[in-house]
Order: sequence, then structure tokens, then C-alpha cells
Amino acid sequence: MVRKGSGTHPRAEFDLPLALFWTAVSGLDAPARRDLGGTLLKPRIPWAASYWPVSFCWRDGWIILDDMSSINNDSSSRYMTYYRPVRKLPNRRDAVLHVLRAPFPLTADKVFTAFSTCSLGHVDDPAFMPPYNGHPSETMVSLMNSFRMKPGYIVWSGYLHVWVNILYWMRESRDSDFRHTVGAVSAVEELELFRAYKAYYDQLRREVPAPYAGPAQWPDQCDPRFPLPGDPRRANYIPT
Repeated sequence: MVRKGSGTHPRAEFDLPLALFWTAVSGLDAPARRDLGGTLLKPRIPWAASYWPVSFCWRDGWIILDDMSSINNDSSSRYMTYYRPVRKLPNRRDAVLHVLRAPFPLTADKVFTAFSTCSLGHVDDPAFMPPYNGHPSETMVSLMNSFRMKPGYIVWSGYLHVWVNILYWMRESRDSDFRHTVGAVSAVEELELFRAYKAYYDQLRREVPAPYAGPAQWPDQCDPRFPLPGDPRRANYIPT
């Protein structure tokens, strides 16, 4: 998925409350600071910020939000005090957070909210990690741990959002496809997010109130068998 420029129209984007987002990606169960009502698109942060690092890429209605929160470290005068990971990260509190959302909702209940994660982005997590936050079912804990990067999830305003902190995977992974190129999401990460999204969605439909019953079209990348041998797209996803 390739990031689109700010002048691209029609623009595809979504929003999340800052207090909810930073709570979920910090591994907390409640906001670290008072909720000022800000969102990712309208932060309302109580300090001057000349650069707000949020961008989007999209395809066929599927959207990935990129929050390059590298100014979150406490050596910066613009340190975002809401972002306080419960486990120390390798480089203070830096993060590059990618969030995937489908074009269709998970539930018709727009008030229902849930979130959890078994990883904050550490590349040295053991094979099984208990959840840092939320109240996920045992099945959801097993699903999160079944993926290499253990993506977390947020359900808000009816939609499922699946996220990872990609920063340390980009820096430390020996997989060449994790190298970060500005304007794109790597094939390895794309498959991780899309496959996790489908798996989480199918399970959470059994758990949430008023599950969405409308049409849902899934791209091939959601299929754990993708790409099949002979698929002309295979070279783009399987390192040669």
C-alpha cells in the first residue's frame, strides 16, 4: 500500500480519540492524563507543535494510518505526556504506529469500545505474551500470539482497528523487506496486518454486541494461503 499525498482527492482517512489510542498502544487500561477531547486528526494538544506526524495510505477502501510518534521521547520539549508505555522501549518512548481499518464496520453498536494488545512493538517478545491491557477472550489472546508481530486491536465507533508499532521491526529485523521506505507499507507488514485483521474480525463478530451483518469484501492479502504458487504477485511478497 502506497501513501498518498496530502493533495490527493478523494482523501481516505479515519479518526480515533487520542486518549483511547494512546491508552491502547501504551498497554494501559486508562488514559495517562486527563482527556482533553483531542483526536488523531484534531489533537488539541496543550503545547505548540509545528508538525503533527499523521498520514494515511489506502486502497479499495482499506486504510492504514501512519503515526510517526518519534517526538514522544522525554528529551523533547514537545514530549507527548499521554504516551507512556507500560514496558520500556529500546529507545525511550519512540514509536511508529500503523493502524489498519476496513471499509465496513464490525458492529452496529457505535458505543461499544474494546481494546487489547500482547505486544508494544518489542522484537524480542517470547512466543507467548499475556495481554497488557483490556479484557480479551482466551481465543483473542491466542490469536494475537499466533502472529509474528502480535498486532493489537481497538474497537471504536463500530469499526475494528488493528495496529502495530513497526519502529523496532524496521530497525532490528534481519528480514530485508522490513526496511522502511517512505511512502509505503512493506509487504511483510501488509500481510501481517491484513491476515490479523481477518482473523480478529471473524472472532470478534462472535463476541461483540450487534455484529455487522452487511456485505464485506476481503482482499486476497487476508487469506493466510496468499500468495499461492503461480500468482504473478508472488514476487512482490516472497523475497527471492
